Amino acid sequence: MDYKDGDRVGRGGFAVVDAVDTDDYGLVAKKTLEPIQQILEEVGIDHLTKRFDREVRYQSELTHPNVVQILSFNLAAVPPYFYMPLAECSLKDELENGELSADEIRRALFDILNGLEHIHAQGYIHRDLKPGNVLKLQNQDKSYRYALSDFGLISATNSDTTTLTGSNAHGGSRNYSAPELLGGFGRATSAADIYSFGAILHDFFAPGMRRIPYAELSAPGDIGAVISKCTKTNTVRRYSAIAGLRDDLFNAIEGEQQEFATAREEELINLLEEDRELTDEEWDAVFIQMDDNKQAGDSNVNYFRAIGKARIEELQRDAPDLFNAMGLEFAEYCQVGTFNFDYCDVLVNKLVMFYDGANIELKSKIAIATLVLGVSHNRWHVEYKFAYMASSEISDELAKRICVEAKVQSVDFFDLLGRWSRSINASVAGLHVEIQQHYAGSS
Repeated sequence: MDYKDGDRVGRGGFAVVDAVDTDDYGLVAKKTLEPIQQILEEVGIDHLTKRFDREVRYQSELTHPNVVQILSFNLAAVPPYFYMPLAECSLKDELENGELSADEIRRALFDILNGLEHIHAQGYIHRDLKPGNVLKLQNQDKSYRYALSDFGLISATNSDTTTLTGSNAHGGSRNYSAPELLGGFGRATSAADIYSFGAILHDFFAPGMRRIPYAELSAPGDIGAVISKCTKTNTVRRYSAIAGLRDDLFNAIEGEQQEFATAREEELINLLEEDRELTDEEWDAVFIQMDDNKQAGDSNVNYFRAIGKARIEELQRDAPDLFNAMGLEFAEYCQVGTFNFDYCDVLVNKLVMFYDGANIELKSKIAIATLVLGVSHNRWHVEYKFAYMASSEISDELAKRICVEAKVQSVDFFDLLGRWSRSINASVAGLHVEIQQHYAGSS
């Protein structure tokens, strides 16, 4: 949308958003505390001011492309305000106008998950996730991304805040709020955000189906199973983390008929997808077939897609040698392949699982594979995972091994780290000092 200085961008129950032209940032959105009269009378300005203050301070700590950035703020002003990037529109606008293509729907959903995963990793809960709070922002290259906004109900994990308004009215959005929030917002965990995401999925994939607020939702097909698991009334039956939800969502949306090279491959893939632990003989059969495929120059993509969290944990616990062997093969697959954006996010979740349980050799190879995967696909979610794998917190031995691995593989560390830094606006100075020195020496 073409906004100009002074345009009213939005009005909610608690605040207004205007387009303003600033010296420092150009045309941006200014959000100002300005509650409607009903809410002001019910709650009082002191409580609302504290809520606005909390929104600004928490959101300022969340630095991620899929979280709306606070550019600057003035909480001492009367009324207080803050500046943020000016959005093209909200996801709600696009839903109502029916403007989204299938690819744009995928981008929106996976961007939301990436933002949520970052919020949860920092110990926060959004508590008011809905399409109106997902904004469409333009990148420097004129492409678009979706980012989470409106953190007025955000809380730190285990917050003692039980209500957010005097009567708990206007707290959350009934078509997107989890059933446990009916008893008070202090009960919210990250599972409440997962419920809200399931409700957003329902908007996209079951728009004509009856919607009962605060209830379990459903829809046909594989995507319906994801919606149902997101919105279970019993929170422990929902997804426990974004990673598992992302994997299932990708597989449900992909929806393509899987092709098998042989009947034996189909048999083994079905075996991997069974809900039970495999015997030693069954694992041996899987690895023998994967080795045969590699020798013949055939793809093992079906095996890598079938190896999920439970299988990775099973190998780590029961067969460490096979865990390392699978991790090495998977790292190579991720480093040399070409994938779509959504699948990159799925792949890096598995890379992190291998990394967390790996020996120093495998950790170093996974770190390099993650860097190459993220930079070659320009995928922020992956690039942030490399920052974790190469941070100042890792051991000196691992940092040195990552540098050695880069040399052995003839990886252009200077080029890759430079592109990584520019892509997510991160400083190489945040990485381990050994990696910093290797980067400086490779220039």
